Amino acid sequence: MELSKELLEQARATKSPEELLSLAKENRVELNEEEAAAYFAEMHKSGELSDEELDGVSGGGCHKKDGRLVVTIWYGCDEFVCSYCGRNHTETHAHSIPQSNGTVQRSYFPPNCHYCKYISYEGGLWLCNNPSKIK
Repeated sequence: MELSKELLEQARATKSPEELLSLAKENRVELNEEEAAAYFAEMHKSGELSDEELDGVSGGGCHKKDGRLVVTIWYGCDEFVCSYCGRNHTETHAHSIPQSNGTVQRSYFPPNCHYCKYISYEGGLWLCNNPSKIK
């Protein structure tokens, strides 16, 4: 699933992480409370850029000094590996995931960083830890 420009605009207009989480659920975008808080903070960030952010802007770079690719969470690549099944997929695929209340939920995993097993969130940046993507 790709996020439409309209949905991104709605996300930027939210007034709280809780409102962002609610918007995500309404639009079948899987997001937990911690991720909603991080996205909200990132979208509503003000003030000065960090040295790392300035380096990326001024040099047009997209890799940290340690060689990891800095991505947006919805970035997609041909090296996506599903965090649930561990396989490489080129299209959105689904898994039936048991819930703690005994039910089974059908979840959809588009091939983008949000669902990739190699993604991590560190210091306000989403980083690709896929060994094949590290410079």
